[in-house]
Amino acid sequence: MRGKMFTRRRFMATSAAASTTMIAAPFVKTAHAAGKLSIGFWDHFVPDANKTSDALIQAWAAKEKVEVQIDRFTANKALLTIAAEAQAKSGHDILSIPSWYAAGQADNLTAIDDVMKDLIAENGAVSAGAEYLGKQEGRWVAVPGTWGNSNFPCVGRIDMLKQHAGLDVLKMYPAKLLQQWQ
Repeated sequence: MRGKMFTRRRFMATSAAASTTMIAAPFVKTAHAAGKLSIGFWDHFVPDANKTSDALIQAWAAKEKVEVQIDRFTANKALLTIAAEAQAKSGHDILSIPSWYAAGQADNLTAIDDVMKDLIAENGAVSAGAEYLGKQEGRWVAVPGTWGNSNFPCVGRIDMLKQHAGLDVLKMYPAKLLQQWQ
């Protein structure tokens, strides 16, 4: 009996659901392997972060009988790879894209409304910022992630910006302006 053909959509749906429950195991390729996936990720600067991520992915791949090739890119090379693969209409099956870049690649991305429906049902609604960036023209084109996400914390003190740089952030972005975006 041959296993089901493995698709990018199935990868996203099952990996999102299974990512917290994976157990590390060696990949064993069998005659019934479900296929191959190539994935491109940002090369993390934290020691051993890539090893941990790769172990989780390979454990999932072993469970699903999928051969996975993982490529890592520096931040700048990742942005170049996104543009090059979009232009070529060829490349990785799955490519980590900063949240802010999904909108610019919406025409090149497959709609994943069904995946997001399941994720939202299981985990709750995403932030308005993540939805704004991941949903284009009424369809989800990206699963909100952590690299380049829209929820980075404030990285500057308002009082110091005003004192040393002469920037009055509260005057620049009054509460009324912010409220209309919510």
